[in-house]
Amino acid sequence: MNDQLEKEAERKGLLPSLAASFWFLRGGRMDALKEKEEDEQRVEEKLKGLAVSDDLQDVETKVPAEQDCVPKHSIDMFQLPPSYKTSSPKEKQLLHIADDFLQQYIHLCPDRKPLFLHPVNECGVEKFVSTTVRPTLLPYTELYDWDGCASFVSDYLVMEPLECPITLPSSLYSPTTTLKHQRGNCFDFSVLLCSMLIGAGYDAYCVQGYATLETCTLDETQELCPLLRKPLETQVPKEEVKKKYRIKPIPDMQSKFKLQQEAKNAAAIEAAQKDKKRDEKEAGKPKLEPLHGLRVHAWVLVLSGKREVPETFFINPFTGNRHNTTDKRFLGIESIWNHRNYWVNMQDCRHGCKDLTFDLGDAIRWEVMLSESNPLQLVPEEEEELFDSDMEREKRVSFDMPPSWVAPIRIPPREFETRYCQGKKVTLYNKAKLEKWAPYLNGNGLVQRLTIYAGPDYTDVVEVREWFENREDILVRREVNKQTQLTTDYFSEGHSLCLKAHTYTSLEPKTGHTMEFYSEARVDGLHKRVETTSEMTEYFVGRDDFLYLRHVKFGKQGEETQRTVMNSQPIMQIKECFHRNPEKPADEDVAECIFLITEEDIHLRYHLKDKYLTASKKLFHKLPERNSKGHKVFMTPETCITYQAGSFEKGKSLFHLYDLLKELTEKEKRLKEQVRQSEAEVLTILKIRGTEEADIKLSVSIYNRERNEERRQQREAMESTMKDELLGQKEQDLVYLAPFLIRSGCRDKLTKEQALHVRDDCLTDFKHHLTYKVNLIQARLEKAVEELQKNHLWFQENKNQLSTKEKDDYLSSCSESMFHINLLEQRLNREKRTAPQKYLALDDKLRMDPRLAEHLHYT
Repeated sequence: MNDQLEKEAERKGLLPSLAASFWFLRGGRMDALKEKEEDEQRVEEKLKGLAVSDDLQDVETKVPAEQDCVPKHSIDMFQLPPSYKTSSPKEKQLLHIADDFLQQYIHLCPDRKPLFLHPVNECGVEKFVSTTVRPTLLPYTELYDWDGCASFVSDYLVMEPLECPITLPSSLYSPTTTLKHQRGNCFDFSVLLCSMLIGAGYDAYCVQGYATLETCTLDETQELCPLLRKPLETQVPKEEVKKKYRIKPIPDMQSKFKLQQEAKNAAAIEAAQKDKKRDEKEAGKPKLEPLHGLRVHAWVLVLSGKREVPETFFINPFTGNRHNTTDKRFLGIESIWNHRNYWVNMQDCRHGCKDLTFDLGDAIRWEVMLSESNPLQLVPEEEEELFDSDMEREKRVSFDMPPSWVAPIRIPPREFETRYCQGKKVTLYNKAKLEKWAPYLNGNGLVQRLTIYAGPDYTDVVEVREWFENREDILVRREVNKQTQLTTDYFSEGHSLCLKAHTYTSLEPKTGHTMEFYSEARVDGLHKRVETTSEMTEYFVGRDDFLYLRHVKFGKQGEETQRTVMNSQPIMQIKECFHRNPEKPADEDVAECIFLITEEDIHLRYHLKDKYLTASKKLFHKLPERNSKGHKVFMTPETCITYQAGSFEKGKSLFHLYDLLKELTEKEKRLKEQVRQSEAEVLTILKIRGTEEADIKLSVSIYNRERNEERRQQREAMESTMKDELLGQKEQDLVYLAPFLIRSGCRDKLTKEQALHVRDDCLTDFKHHLTYKVNLIQARLEKAVEELQKNHLWFQENKNQLSTKEKDDYLSSCSESMFHINLLEQRLNREKRTAPQKYLALDDKLRMDPRLAEHLHYT
């Protein structure tokens, strides 16, 4: 009989799917039992070794620092809904079907671990795992995609290790309880994340399987921080240009023997470096732990298809990271489930998950619990007492999964914004530490900090990167290099100074500053400015004059003879560079202009002409307007040296050169003023940045009702006004009959005759009011038409004597009169149309009035 079972199981594909440490023994049942006993003995020995090993125990009990949250077992069951404490008849029937399925599974696969089918919930009631999944779409844009959901779950919850690393947990709490206490094990994480992903439209499943020690214990000290990973660059192969003629290469005159010896030495050095790195890597790696392949873990599987997912992938709920299904950290899968069904993996996992196929419709590889075909239908006659009857199997086939017993999942806005347990989360990576805070928790707007260290001991800081939110100065990121003491601030668009980035060592002037600007928001197109103690360089983009660089050299105080601005260095040289202007000839388009202030020289270099190796140049030497005797100085050929590329003809006349020199002299004055303005702008920026850093203020959106105090007061005042208006309306509804009640002389309970009299008086008065209103509109309409006719007759009589302006005034007045007449006609028609409706509405209101209702209801 045992041989028959083995053969049938092999035919149907019922192979065990444990991790690499479990394998299927094809032999007699006695041999399988012996092997099973030996495996159990080995596991017990490993557990004893684990209990003795302090290092491994430290890794097992390693949990994040946020352990001061509410403990998982402190649950007030009186506040939970009735569905948490009891099971419906359909749920009880489902548990019966699950027990039947489990018995068949244990009989056919005795060497496999038990399935995670119906653990108890927080109230001690058995619940099937599929009914614990509650698909929910939360009203937050960030949670519409899988990465946002995974990031929220990993940040919001605190990881708790399983009580025993190689056995399934005895309980599975609801997602609502997990969210309330902000902590849970891998199964709690997975159920919550799967519920959110299914609600967002993904084809997601919870996975019961096995993983590595680092994955199960959330140990990322050997992983590279995600913020430090460089994106993969796709290199486009360059097409080689085929040339008809090629230059013959220079013969290699080096010694081949020397090259071989150098290559051998380089290879030896490289091998030694590789060995050293490998030794360091192996020294940093943890020792091979004894429970490899036995550690139970739960994660989430997302199948391709829905939400345009191109390929199937795993999500580790502890980190929120996406992994391929071939990732070596996932060692095997026992089962998966969602809110509709439960599947058992029948594929071999001795090589991990890389060879698994996730076609859940394949009955050979995945055994489904509730399906259209009979699952596990191998029923030997000798073992009939261990299986359900045919009727029971038919019930299981036609059974539908009951709805989830979990209450609706809700996350308040404040909790969603706070995100982390007590508003902070710390994660250690390889030579890096990542800290996260909730918005508005820090007064400076800090929400994330990445500290990079030189070694794995987390002592020598190399660089610090910080991210900010909701700052009024729009600072979003700051990078501090601890070795060079350079600080770089990054700003988002909208800064009052158009600042994009600022690199500095100190906010004091003349200490070295590099400022980048949003050139589109500046009139001068300035993109970048680099200032040192003796130089200043400005880069421009998109200017009409094709200027792209301006370089200024400063001297020491007292070097310039001319009078300069107080506390400013003298300008020694100004150089400007220009792009090519296609509308000008190359020998007339200036490429570089240098003003030597102290030498009083001006150098011009023009753009290269096509097929020329040299460019045209001009050198001017500025002359004073008058000499020492007071005579006017005239320009001579010696004061201007010109070189015209590709031409032996004489250059331009002295008259044109004099005009050019005069124009350059005026430009030099303007450039000096612009340089001083740039220096003043730098001082202004540093002053404003110093003020902003000294008094950091956070901005609050007008849509943030809880933090925006002004908006909250306005809302409360508006609500109070609306309440007063509602009360006033109610009082007005009660006193609208007061004049008629006083006229009838009765204020207490009315008789039938008095009630009829009050009703008639009220309706008559309202009828007179409607008639008066219609007559008033009619009178105004007739008056407007009459005035328009009078103006028309006056125009016909005097149109030949009127000026153009008077005719325009008449036409505009006629237009206004016609608009007014049309408006009155519409109002008159509306009043005539709605008057009967208003009259009937008042009659109905009088019949429903509590003071008249008993007398007018049947009249």
